[in-house]
Amino acid sequence: MVGGTLRDIRAEVRSLSRPDGDYMVVCGKLGTEPSVVSGLRFPDRDAASEAADLAKKYRAALRRYDPAVPYYDPLVHEESNGPVASRVTDSVDERTRYISFCHDVTGSVFEALSETGTRSVESAAMETYLTLAEVVSDEDDFCLTMLWSMMSEMDVRLSVSEQTTVVETAAERFASAPMSNPVEATLRNLESASFIEGYSLRSVTHESETADSQTTASAADESESDSTDTTQPNSWELTFGDYALAERTGRLPTLPIAVDLLRRTPGQSVRFFDGEALSDSRWRLRLQTGTHCESAGLVSVDAVENRWLNDSAAPLRSERPGQSD
Repeated sequence: MVGGTLRDIRAEVRSLSRPDGDYMVVCGKLGTEPSVVSGLRFPDRDAASEAADLAKKYRAALRRYDPAVPYYDPLVHEESNGPVASRVTDSVDERTRYISFCHDVTGSVFEALSETGTRSVESAAMETYLTLAEVVSDEDDFCLTMLWSMMSEMDVRLSVSEQTTVVETAAERFASAPMSNPVEATLRNLESASFIEGYSLRSVTHESETADSQTTASAADESESDSTDTTQPNSWELTFGDYALAERTGRLPTLPIAVDLLRRTPGQSVRFFDGEALSDSRWRLRLQTGTHCESAGLVSVDAVENRWLNDSAAPLRSERPGQSD
């Protein structure tokens, strides 16, 4: 299966890397690191060149099922020479980022399914995808169809604990990127990849939390400082529009959000809950991060219909908590 192939390629790439290396592999189009070599450094140009070839093979394995998978054009770059600039127009960049993000998540989950011994789910997801792909008219939708097929089969075939293991394993495939406000960073990344359009974010205290685990910071200034305190769960309410994976089926897919967020919260748990379908193609979702809560809802959550709620007090915008116009 494709998951085993991707795992083998990643293992070979990692065997070439060295923590003190000065060479890296970047996409010649975007100026970013392909996911399979993300965060890795190589001791010399030859090793980096071999890793670049393996990055091409990684994408080629996915391209067997989706001809729209972008070509990386991976280049060897000496890190001490500074960053690599993007060489594409905004329109091409938007499409490339969208499809690349989708396949980065899909590839990591395929690997995780293979590694965690749940290949039956991988097989079922591929069967579902191949069936749905027959009626896909826009080739840019193949990547989304593959991701949706994977999410759907994980939802019905894996327990919550099994889902958590798979998604956490998938997130480990990416370079760890801890930061003071990982939730906002994830939303910003989803928007840059055109997976959502506009968002708002606020700190909350969930009513069902026990008194000794409640987070008391609700003001925007406090939420910025408390977001690094993992001894108590940090609770957030997200509102976002035009979610690429959203369907009015009573479930809100969280898989791509979870994978991106978990790589930014190493050593922490993530729990999604209370999904809502709002008006005007908008969605609301709550989550907790911290070391004293159990991960859950990493594939999808129940989403109630709330079409009458306009939520005029929380307009969709790309904004850090505490900022104002």
